[in-house]
Amino acid sequence: MKVRWILLVAVWLSEAEFVLCQRGDSVRTATILMFGDVNLGRQVGQGLLKGTMKDPFARMKPVLQRADCVFANLESPISDQNGETESPTSNYVFCAPPVAAKALKLAGVTIVSTANNHALDYSLQGLCETLLHLDNAGVRHVGTSADSVRRVPPAILTCKGMTVGFLAYTQSVNEAGPWKGRLAVFDSIGAARDITRLKRKVDFVVVSFHGGIEYADEPDARTRRQLVSLARAGADIVVGHHAHVPQGIDTIGTCVVFNSLGNFVFNQAMPWAKRSYGAELKIEKRGNSATLASVRLIPFRAYKQPAMDLGAPEVDSLVARLRRLSNVRIVPQNDSLFVFLHN
Repeated sequence: MKVRWILLVAVWLSEAEFVLCQRGDSVRTATILMFGDVNLGRQVGQGLLKGTMKDPFARMKPVLQRADCVFANLESPISDQNGETESPTSNYVFCAPPVAAKALKLAGVTIVSTANNHALDYSLQGLCETLLHLDNAGVRHVGTSADSVRRVPPAILTCKGMTVGFLAYTQSVNEAGPWKGRLAVFDSIGAARDITRLKRKVDFVVVSFHGGIEYADEPDARTRRQLVSLARAGADIVVGHHAHVPQGIDTIGTCVVFNSLGNFVFNQAMPWAKRSYGAELKIEKRGNSATLASVRLIPFRAYKQPAMDLGAPEVDSLVARLRRLSNVRIVPQNDSLFVFLHN
């Protein structure tokens, strides 16, 4: 009898070890899709109000809806201004109507950064309305707070069994006012502390950064230092915007930095403001470790209603631009464009 019990225990231990190994070797995969600047004010806002453009994202939906998480930079406050979607005194001050939050949700946008220079275009009240409308629509947000806080908190999402933490910062804000503690204005020491704390809680960290010089091919020296500091502080991904044009992609250690993803939904006439790309990140988690497995680039035409209708010469021109401005290799494979990761 004693021998039999010993054999049963041995078998049980063997099976338990096998199960643990299987669990440890199992791979969880999640896809995060990232885009640049979204302005649902101006003419797009008027279209939303009048019903002539019910879904600005309609032509991109097949791409958006295949991702587990979709991120973009929301450049326009969402506020009820009695039909006004642009300041009568400046076309650089704009807001989106309340229905814009539902348009984001309908498109499959999961989370937006609200930390940018336009966050207070319609004052603190406009910012608070923005967050309320996003909350009511079920769209997560990061980078601002309705209440004054010591540090603007991160947003943590669960994607396919892994946790992804988002932080967002802006270099500047257009409007003076009581923004302190409500808008995450970048400072290197505070951002490094935020990243360190967030990394203890999540599997993967994405940091959004709004800054630089508009329409420039590359980040200026100050912006580049700030992007590098975020990477060295421990971010897995840094995604930049504000330039409104696509800029290069760099690797800094194990971090991938998208200097600028350019525009997504934005009505601007300059050629490079109307051509950009989304970044599709495939994250894999084995055991307790999550890593970036692949980065696929998705070229598209940015405008009031973006679409994947770039012709071959336009795609070739975009790829040539990115290769010139990046320290990574961009490799075509099976009709797709991949960033060659050095790992």
